[in-house]
Amino acid sequence: MRILNPKLRLPITLLIASLLIGSLVFHYSLQARLAAANRLIHEETVAAEAARNVREAPTRLIQDQAEAALHERIRVSGFIGAEDRAGWITALSETRTLLNLNSLSWHLSPQTQSPLAPNLKLSRMSFSATPLNPASLSRLIAQLRATAPGRFTVESCSLMLEGQDTSQGDSGQATCHLNWWTLTPNAD
Repeated sequence: MRILNPKLRLPITLLIASLLIGSLVFHYSLQARLAAANRLIHEETVAAEAARNVREAPTRLIQDQAEAALHERIRVSGFIGAEDRAGWITALSETRTLLNLNSLSWHLSPQTQSPLAPNLKLSRMSFSATPLNPASLSRLIAQLRATAPGRFTVESCSLMLEGQDTSQGDSGQATCHLNWWTLTPNAD
């Protein structure tokens, strides 16, 4: 297409150039405004996160202190580290003396890997004790929990009573199976 009047060529060219430059400037300013809005949103998010962390800091500090105390109790309880078979047997002997048991025999199986978790070890202990009634059997288990190093669960306990009236002190023989748990820390 040819413009008929040569005097109009220059103004039309300038008009087209100014429209192109104007649209480029508008596009650039729009992009800059969007980038600034994104930076503002990011900075507001960071500021809100920092404010929330400041508000939660006292609670987290208390929680961290409680978890540290719990970890320390677990560490000194004998659950973490090597099994303490001598400590378990000593606790049984002391419990026998404390409860005036006539007999207390035990068998401790070798330690095995537990399928429940890596590094979790299991040792099974069976023991028989006489004379016991239901109350003294409960005291025996409680005494072991209080004095023996490490942690155990009671797999089973059976009590065969010789008399019919346990309130009169009749007693019998108890046979229990305990699972002693130890956690071996990673050698990292």
